[in-house]
Amino acid sequence: MGRWLGVVLGGVVGAAALGLGQGAVTLRWAWEVEAARACSSNGGTLLVCQVAEGGTTSVSLSVSADPARAVHVAPVSVPPGWPTGSSSSGWGTVTTRYAFTPPPGSAGRRVEIVYRAWTDGVAALDLKLVVEIGASTSSCPSPPGGSPATEARLPWRADRPITWDDFWAPPPSDRDPQAAAGIAMIIEYELVPAVVREGAMWRARVGSLTATAAMERDRSWALPDRRTPAGLNHEQRHFDLAEAYRRLLEAALTGLSAVGQTASEASENLLALARSVFQEVMGRHSAAQAQYDRETNHGRDPARQEEWDARIAAWVRDRRPSLP
Repeated sequence: MGRWLGVVLGGVVGAAALGLGQGAVTLRWAWEVEAARACSSNGGTLLVCQVAEGGTTSVSLSVSADPARAVHVAPVSVPPGWPTGSSSSGWGTVTTRYAFTPPPGSAGRRVEIVYRAWTDGVAALDLKLVVEIGASTSSCPSPPGGSPATEARLPWRADRPITWDDFWAPPPSDRDPQAAAGIAMIIEYELVPAVVREGAMWRARVGSLTATAAMERDRSWALPDRRTPAGLNHEQRHFDLAEAYRRLLEAALTGLSAVGQTASEASENLLALARSVFQEVMGRHSAAQAQYDRETNHGRDPARQEEWDARIAAWVRDRRPSLP
């Protein structure tokens, strides 16, 4: 079976809230990339994935509108000579899929796949996937210090708190003026369906599932005057909060099942259901992270920070936390 990588942009499902007169509509999007070596994002509309030359990669992009309304997704550009993408329109949530195989001799290239998403009465949003093509047998480049590139991604562990040495990146020029540090996080899931026949139908259940919360050290940064114990504690709680929602996602995905008239249809229905759960949980995660920063004033309010420290610690102690 395939290997699916559900990617959350910058630790949260991407969202764009836009006024519509009678209220606001929120566009949310999520990528799934099969057979990517690694993926990272800028916290917005850009996703960067590393793939191997000559290996077939499948990409799925789901876009939803809240409240539900007509949603449209269409390809804007793909690399010359690559397959053309397909458009998709529907109500509430739409998904488009794209498969490609980087040709021989393309190792070392960096190419772009761009889709445009929009909903009625709202300006279009361009979602970009940057593909970094590597040789199928070569090792990845090394980050600062000579460590393997895979170590740029630091999975959450209870026995391994973060340190300021994990913040490798320089402060971005377009950073939020209220923020003196930024921890780049990603939540991923890998789901492999297991399909069995039930009478005239087929049923797909979760055969194997891995959900991960990780810090991306090469995209995390901090201003010099933020590198204090209090500042580090605030960033650690961001990471802990991501882990709490990772557990919620894992629990929500574990018991899923779906039926179809064929084994392939049952698998596709299960993956679509998983995407819907993924988006719902990540929307809650995004709101919780924003609330945490807002109520603690980015860690500058010691009393409120202490309240959130206790709240998040309780969630992390619980293997199945009750989360907002």
